[in-house]
Amino acid sequence: MNKDLIKGTLILAGVVLALFVGAVAATDHGVDKLGCVFRALSHGIALSNVHAVCGL
Repeated sequence: MNKDLIKGTLILAGVVLALFVGAVAATDHGVDKLGCVFRALSHGIALSNVHAVCGL
């Protein structure tokens, strides 16, 4: 693969992750919710069901 394509993809993924973390952290109890999301994902909860588990 092209090195520029890999670098661009990694940069885009980093920006999207930073925006997601910033948006969650800016909400009420955002840090707690962010922790809940990461715990749910690490324990195998489907991404589509995280909102029900964490009360997003």
